[in-house]
Amino acid sequence: MWNLTEWWSDLVFRARALVRRSTVESELDDEVRTHFERYVEKQMLGGASRQEAVRRARMEFGGLEQVKEECRDARGVDFLEEFAHDARFGLRMLRKSPGFAAVAILTLALGIGACSAVFSLVDGILLKPLPYAEAGRIVSPSLISPPGVNLGSEYFPWSEAQFGVARKEQSVFQAFGVFRNDSFNLTGAGEPAFLDGFRASADFFSALGIAPALGRTFSAEEDQPGHEHVVVLSDALWRERFGADRGVLGRSIELNGYEYTVVGVMPGSFAFPRAEEMPASFNFPREAQLWVPIAIGATPKRGPSEMAAIARLNPGVSLRQAQAQMDLVTRDAEAQDAQWKGWFNIRLVTLTQQIVGDTRRPLELILAAVGVVLLIACSNVANLLLSRALVRKKEFSLRAALGAKKERLVRQLVTEGLILTVLAGVAGVGLAFAGIYFVKLFGPENIPRLREVAVDFRVLAFALGVSLVTGVLFGVAPILGARGSDLIGTLKNAGRQVGNSAGSARLRNALLVGQVALAMVLVVSAGLLARTFLQMLAADGGFNADRVLTFQMSLPPLKYAEVPRVVTFYRALLERLRAIPGVESAGIGETVPMGGEGESTVIRLSDAAAADTRELPFANYTMVSPGYLSAVGTALLRGRDFAESDTADGMPVTIVNRSMAEKYWPGQDAIGKQAAPGSKTYPLATIVGIVADAKHTSIREQSPPEMYVLYNQKVWPSMLNMRVALRTRSDPMAITGSVREAVASLDMDLPLAKVSTLTKLVDDSMMQLRFVMLAVASFGMLALVLASIGMYGVISYSVSQRTREIGIRMALGAGPAGVFAMVLGQGARLAGLGIVIGFAAALGVTRVIASFLFGVRPTDPLTFAGVALLLAGVAAVACYLPARRATKVDPVNALRYE
Repeated sequence: MWNLTEWWSDLVFRARALVRRSTVESELDDEVRTHFERYVEKQMLGGASRQEAVRRARMEFGGLEQVKEECRDARGVDFLEEFAHDARFGLRMLRKSPGFAAVAILTLALGIGACSAVFSLVDGILLKPLPYAEAGRIVSPSLISPPGVNLGSEYFPWSEAQFGVARKEQSVFQAFGVFRNDSFNLTGAGEPAFLDGFRASADFFSALGIAPALGRTFSAEEDQPGHEHVVVLSDALWRERFGADRGVLGRSIELNGYEYTVVGVMPGSFAFPRAEEMPASFNFPREAQLWVPIAIGATPKRGPSEMAAIARLNPGVSLRQAQAQMDLVTRDAEAQDAQWKGWFNIRLVTLTQQIVGDTRRPLELILAAVGVVLLIACSNVANLLLSRALVRKKEFSLRAALGAKKERLVRQLVTEGLILTVLAGVAGVGLAFAGIYFVKLFGPENIPRLREVAVDFRVLAFALGVSLVTGVLFGVAPILGARGSDLIGTLKNAGRQVGNSAGSARLRNALLVGQVALAMVLVVSAGLLARTFLQMLAADGGFNADRVLTFQMSLPPLKYAEVPRVVTFYRALLERLRAIPGVESAGIGETVPMGGEGESTVIRLSDAAAADTRELPFANYTMVSPGYLSAVGTALLRGRDFAESDTADGMPVTIVNRSMAEKYWPGQDAIGKQAAPGSKTYPLATIVGIVADAKHTSIREQSPPEMYVLYNQKVWPSMLNMRVALRTRSDPMAITGSVREAVASLDMDLPLAKVSTLTKLVDDSMMQLRFVMLAVASFGMLALVLASIGMYGVISYSVSQRTREIGIRMALGAGPAGVFAMVLGQGARLAGLGIVIGFAAALGVTRVIASFLFGVRPTDPLTFAGVALLLAGVAAVACYLPARRATKVDPVNALRYE
């Protein structure tokens, strides 16, 4: 029966034997000698002489040292003692070779540090659970566009009517809420402020399973028209605007001219949804500052409402079961209303999948790249250790001759490898801390959950695991290289160089070829991404971003409830803005290029040959003012631009982009055709111009059909939130003061928001690709450097080992040029083999990254040829110094040295 007391006593005994080794050894010696002497005395009492008694005692006990060794074995701590001894010996050997130790530790630290930093990104973004209760039950129900329909994004918003049907028919969700972004002007409490917020249903917070840090969230009764004037503040807004005053609960604040009562404050960690956590087509803000009830009426609207949804599954309901019910809801809804045919496809994904979104593949690509760097670093250090072990071959042979077991020698090599990797791991963790700091400081803002990334216990455990695994692998390389060593031959050749076996040379060469091949794959991938980035910089986005200032304005609906007043305000604002010195043109629109998608809607066409008659015609519907297209630099291809004479009393006119003209009037002139939103409350507008396709979210996007309409001919509610674009003659940011004065001269309570340049919006749209490209390019350069160092090390070692051979060749008449060509040829053969293998591997690997590319093929011959020439040049430079040193060998000294 297992006895806890005995187990504890045994553990204490073993620990004492390990920690207080000298004391225990002294006690052991005394005890063994005492037993020995007692046996001798017993024999002498029986009449034996002392000499005879000692002889009998030795026969009975055996040698004293043998007895003590058996006692040590019984302690069960021999392995730890031997490991400690091996570690001390390994440290002494490293101190004797500081140059070798520094190079090996630095090389490994770069690999482990980079790998740990990238793993911390992967862990924080992809692996860590979301900070919500039972986050695995939270799902994101999304509406997906019909197959083959290009809306610029596969996602499109929920309408109030669709949400009403889905909420009524479902039984798998414990909570099912919707939300949409909105902007608010905070007035009456100091300087006016523009706030990004959300209108959300009462189930929004319960679906996420999040409770406020202060107060409460809004109730179902408050989520009704006429009762919706309550607000929940974010922690950041509460601290910055209200000084973290706990008495803010119950206080009234003025938002867009309405009085709202503060009922709660959310925790500091909560800011859902952020822009990077949702599809780009929703145009959500970077950070939510407040939440108010969405207040959907008893008769939901059928038109677009820009809503997204969030839900929490009932306990025990799987994602597959919930998806099956959503499919049933879709079929029933389409059967009841033919207009929803193809436009009510509900896809359920977990919130984690939704938040991670398109970030997973770039992170996986970066992780693969840093893994290649680590492999190259490991191969480099393995080559160093192999060469060092071969130089120490005589030492190990001598130790074996003196009785050391092969297992003991193997353990010594593995221990030395572990010491190197642990030291490198410590340095690598420091590099990982620095890397994460700079990624957070300079990395793209649209990486989800980036602020949650940290070098924590999981990352430290990963770094330790990588260090231990690589340490064991390093121990294996010298052992493989030393197989079949001839002990007697090694001792006889005490005065000669060792380590020239064919097996060890083949292993070193194989490691080097692997380094070159891996570097080839990584640098080719980096080259393709770099060419993609350059192609995107040079691509035509359908606009001219030079010297364009943009900002957002949100008109409070209470103050600007009447359409004429809205139109009058914008007309007066444009007049003042155009009068600012340095402004070439000015215009307003629902959005600007790279500022997010406009509204997408089903449209009516008077005369169109649609590409597929089974599809409902659709288009992005963007309200603009005269002068907008010239302000953002969207080229007019045919027809005319909007004019100030196009008023509400005149003929409704519209301008369409090239994609819309080609989709709905293929082979015809779209000028003079008519189009309008699907609702018949909007009159058909005559097409008076065709413009280039302007990109809205990415240069890579396929532009959907888009029609531009004048803000003063038919007003939609979204007209209250507009973007202003100003084209200037010089630095656009220099006129921001004048712009603020122009706005304040019309309305002192209107703040400017999201002031930026169009160039910055373009840069921001490419931030993630730039980050991936720079990361892979950096790792590619590091791989190139490590491979060149490895090439130099192998060829240099080979020259030192072939000194006698080179001396004989030169003594027999070989000239310096011949020796130089021989050494350079050796490096060229190894590099060439690595390039060929890497070329073949890259052909397969680059197809995996095809989705990242733009304007360049995965098998781009220019990139492959350029990288191959680059690697060949680097290899030639790495081999040059050893080859040059070989030509300086003195035959007489070389032979005398041997």
